[in-house]
Amino acid sequence: MSREITLEPSVMIEELMYYIHQNEMGGDCIDPDNRFFPLYLELQKLLDHEQQKKYDLYVSVNADETK
Repeated sequence: MSREITLEPSVMIEELMYYIHQNEMGGDCIDPDNRFFPLYLELQKLLDHEQQKKYDLYVSVNADETK
């Protein structure tokens, strides 16, 4: 019996960021000297981009006046 789990990109990014924060950075604070810090920053930028796309789509559909 196999189950297929589909995650949205934003959820996957958040999970990876959480893993990095908890397991690689110690979970207390974000250390700029940590080797995973550049990756963490890039993931944050990607997450912001994904969330902005959702917002832009919502605004676009919400403002559609072709009704």
